[in-house]
Amino acid sequence: MTILTETEFESQTFKNLQLDSEELRGKSFDECRFENCSFHETHFTACTFKDCKFDHCDLSLMKVQGSRFRNVSYTHCQLSGVNWTAAAPAMLASQAPLNFISCGLNYTTFIGMKLKRITIRDCTARDVDFSDADLEKADFHGTDLSNSRFVNTNLTGADFRGAHHYVLSPILNKLKGSHFSLPDAIGILYGLDIHLDEEE
Repeated sequence: MTILTETEFESQTFKNLQLDSEELRGKSFDECRFENCSFHETHFTACTFKDCKFDHCDLSLMKVQGSRFRNVSYTHCQLSGVNWTAAAPAMLASQAPLNFISCGLNYTTFIGMKLKRITIRDCTARDVDFSDADLEKADFHGTDLSNSRFVNTNLTGADFRGAHHYVLSPILNKLKGSHFSLPDAIGILYGLDIHLDEEE
C-alpha cells in the first residue's frame, strides 16, 4: 500500500515520506500518523484527515483546496504560507479541527474561519491573518504573534497567557473572558491607538 496509489488509509504510520510538490487527490486518512515527512508545496485536493497527527513534518506552502480536517494535530511542524481558507466549508462545522504545538505558522491565513477551541501553542505565528475569524476559546499560550492581524475576530474566552508581541484592539475584536498576562497584555492598549509613556 502506497500513499500515491491507494485512496483510503486507516491507522497507518507514514515515516520519512518525500512528496514535495506532488498532488494527492481524494485521499482519506483516518487516525493516521505522519513522522518526519516532507510535503513542501504539496497539493492536498479534496482530501479528508480525521484524528491524524503530524510530527516533525514540513508542510510549508501546501495547498488544501477542498480538503477537510477534523481533530488534526501538528507538532514541531513547518506550515508557513498555508491558506487555510481554501479548505472545504464542512471543515468549519467541527470544533477544534486543527491543533498546532511548537510549529512555524508564519504568513498563514485563517480569514473568516470558524475555529473554536483551536490550539496554537508555543508556536511562531508572525504575519498571520485572523481577520473575521471565530476563535472562541482559542489557546495561543506561549506563541509569538508579531504583526499578526486581528480585526473583527471573536476571541471570547481565548487564552493569550505567555503569548508575545500581539496587538489587539478591544474595540475591533471580541475579548470578553479572554486571559492575558503581563507585560505582554500591554498590546491591548497599543490597539487603542493611545500614547504610552514611562513615568519620569
